[in-house]
Amino acid sequence: MILHTFNKPKALVENLQFVLPDDTILLIEDGVYTLLDENLRKGDYDLFALEIDLKSRGIKIAQHDVSITYGKFVSLCAEADHISNWF
Repeated sequence: MILHTFNKPKALVENLQFVLPDDTILLIEDGVYTLLDENLRKGDYDLFALEIDLKSRGIKIAQHDVSITYGKFVSLCAEADHISNWF
């Protein structure tokens, strides 16, 4: 599994083609704005967003399992075979 981190919505849109079905996406910083587009939430990948970035930007989402803490972020990093950061 590859953990892909995206810090901008544009980075995700431009590079989503590189995300495979078993991969995981983590939205950080301004990347959490991507959750406002429901079409991007419907992929065959696991999708998470840092809770602190959601809160600091006033974004509330119905899917509470998408919001994760820094501790879960560290766990995802440890579980991943590779990590790709898209900026």
